[in-house]
Amino acid sequence: MAGIGIFVANLADGAVAGRKLQLRGTIAQFRGRVQSVSVQFGVGGPSFGAFFSAPMWTWRWDGFVPNVIRAGQAFPIIVTAKGFMNVSPPGDPEPNIVDVDGTRTLNVVLENVTPVLAVVPMQSPIVVTQLPYALILKGSATEGSGSGAPYSVQKVQVQVDNGVFADVTPVAPGDWSQWTTALSLPAGTHHLVVRAFDSYESATVVQREITVYGFTPPDAGPGAEKTLSGVSTSSSITSWSRLEPQNTEVDIGLTTRARLFDPLWLMARQWQMGEFQAEDAGTPAQARVRATNAMLTRCRFGPMPANTQLVAPVYDPKATPLEAVIERRPMRPGNAGARMLPLAVEAGLHFLRLLELDTTGKRYRAAFAARYTLQPLNGDDAVSADAATARFMQTMVGRAMDARRLVAAFRTAPGMPITFDAELAVTPTDVTAMRTLALAWLAWFDGLFAEPAGIGDDAWDAPRLEYALTVATRLSPDPFDEVSYSADEFDGSLLDWSSFDANAQINMGTADDRPFVSLNETTVPAPITIPGTPAPRFWEMEDARVAYGLMPTAPTDLAQLMMIEYAGSYGNDWYTVPLTVPVGSVTRVDSLIVTDTFGVKSLLRRIGDRALPRPFFSMWQPASIRYAGDAVEPPTSNQFFLPPTLGQRIQGEALEDVLLMRDEMANVAWAIERSVENAVEHAKPRYEGADGAAPPGQPPSAPTSRPRYVLASHVAPNWIPLLPVQLQSSAGGLLQSRLRRGAVLQPDGSQARHPAQGDVLNARPELLLFDEEVPREGVHITRQRRMARWIDGSLGVDRVARRDRSRRRFGGPAVRSARRRRL
Repeated sequence: MAGIGIFVANLADGAVAGRKLQLRGTIAQFRGRVQSVSVQFGVGGPSFGAFFSAPMWTWRWDGFVPNVIRAGQAFPIIVTAKGFMNVSPPGDPEPNIVDVDGTRTLNVVLENVTPVLAVVPMQSPIVVTQLPYALILKGSATEGSGSGAPYSVQKVQVQVDNGVFADVTPVAPGDWSQWTTALSLPAGTHHLVVRAFDSYESATVVQREITVYGFTPPDAGPGAEKTLSGVSTSSSITSWSRLEPQNTEVDIGLTTRARLFDPLWLMARQWQMGEFQAEDAGTPAQARVRATNAMLTRCRFGPMPANTQLVAPVYDPKATPLEAVIERRPMRPGNAGARMLPLAVEAGLHFLRLLELDTTGKRYRAAFAARYTLQPLNGDDAVSADAATARFMQTMVGRAMDARRLVAAFRTAPGMPITFDAELAVTPTDVTAMRTLALAWLAWFDGLFAEPAGIGDDAWDAPRLEYALTVATRLSPDPFDEVSYSADEFDGSLLDWSSFDANAQINMGTADDRPFVSLNETTVPAPITIPGTPAPRFWEMEDARVAYGLMPTAPTDLAQLMMIEYAGSYGNDWYTVPLTVPVGSVTRVDSLIVTDTFGVKSLLRRIGDRALPRPFFSMWQPASIRYAGDAVEPPTSNQFFLPPTLGQRIQGEALEDVLLMRDEMANVAWAIERSVENAVEHAKPRYEGADGAAPPGQPPSAPTSRPRYVLASHVAPNWIPLLPVQLQSSAGGLLQSRLRRGAVLQPDGSQARHPAQGDVLNARPELLLFDEEVPREGVHITRQRRMARWIDGSLGVDRVARRDRSRRRFGGPAVRSARRRRL
């Protein structure tokens, strides 16, 4: 089909285009006429008409790339020509006129030019005598150097902590080379964010922190001494201590010169060691980092199979740490049964306090205390109660208020208002006030603990005896730029970035999330020093505790020789560039430009860049997850994952202690409940259970007849057998070996089932452990409570966690080879 051929003369495909752009070219000659030529920026973007010269078959467009195209963005330029031509064969007297057009597309990148923003350094911390502190923040903002287009600065804004951005004022109208603004800061640490925008809405952000302390000088009276600034002071006694060298001569100048009596020999040794070879010895003086940061937005519990696509629940790392959502367990006592009785009594006592403090509720305090009192245990709970529970119930029954009964009375049906029992005799005029009081108490009771809503909201993988979860975020609008991290073998000990693996085989549904922001910081690199390296100052002595030159080495000790060479020659060649990122985020470094003392700018490429050879350094990089049958993938580079995890935390004693062991002779496994949590929230040894077994070490009763011998011994009630069963998997029809609770044959011939009393073995209705999870060395699992504070000061109270304390080793049965391990 006939068409119009378009050529672009001054811009190539894949080139870097400036904001101020000139396009020109030609159109192939044909039998027809061109009516219009237009230039469009981006698919569906704005379109502009170009100047076309018919006799010369040339076209031209001059202008600026529109603001919809951001700095550094890749976009297509689409040149379209429309016209008509005669498509009749040569010699045909009747013309056949048809409309024709042509298109030429160039994929280019807009030059990455942003404003140059600088903030005058300020003193931090600072102590002031009058609060709030009036800070005069100053700086400069100049346009970036581009292809000649006017990248003028349009506005500069300042944000204090999490407040709104406020515009600042330039010193001279329209001249942003100097700007200033006044801030009022109370006592504390404040985070300042300054950003500058140019005429094309490209921004540069600079972040600073300042700490303000308030000090009120004491008033010593009108006749007291004052400093030059007018602050009251008092007399003091000042003393000095100094060390004086003792020399035999008056003049010590000869000693302090540190003269060399054989400088020629020293210069010869320097020449032999290659110290006179010319090399660039510039010191880093400035570093500019551009990065992309994104907070975590999605979190899903449980193991994630490969090629999974779903929309995970929303997660806010600023509100809750990961341990709080991973290790959360059902905490509040139920409506019945012997469980967490002290909490029920304490919550009821808190409701009585609320009644006492309220004018209306004070009249009904006695009625509530009598109506919802704690009742005695009955049935199996009374039989299985230990001594501590019996003493607690003996003290509290009939005296304390039971919060479980109070919750059941207030929550009758969803959406229905709270109704009060007739025995309370609440008058109609007091119903509204009492409902408000009851709702406030229910809100307090529900906010005590974070509990899972169901099995899908629980991170504990019962068949694996470990936790599993996956978090995700997005670093750009690109559909393939979702970042997911899976921690499917977390044992409840210490959660850190090394507990996660980068998982590129799943999709967590972050397509609509926009958490990513750009970071642009200019800092001064700080040198890194290690013990034993040469001291940089002339009169500074090296640490004698680490002396690499005194290490005895042999010709085969290559590792020690390399360490000595590294510390002596390259120990002072390393620098660190700080970059402040929030907790619970993923950071990707886009560029790092270092300027040395000679003014030379160097672009440092990241490890793993495709333009560089394949690196052999993978430390501090997240490993890629490996499913069964997958090949070993290289680690994921240029992703710094800072998980929202806790630091210091308080941990209580073990409330539950379970030991899983394997019996190779009987081909079974045993789950031994050594202790479980009783009704008063303490550890109860299982030998004090209702089976009537005597505690260890108690002497047996006197025999009444002759001894008799049996073929088997009695199995204690806290020994739960785990029998191997074969289950057929849904994929491929493969058989899997699992461990299921079963019965044990007693010496009297009965097959008695030993029920589990703790939460570890009752986490699921039917416990089916993987066979490889109970190795020959055994597994030790405890359950205890933890308490910690988050970054906002909130207190996480009594979280219950499980910990797998086994020391697993490789090898063992062949069935364990399918399990993924980290090396």
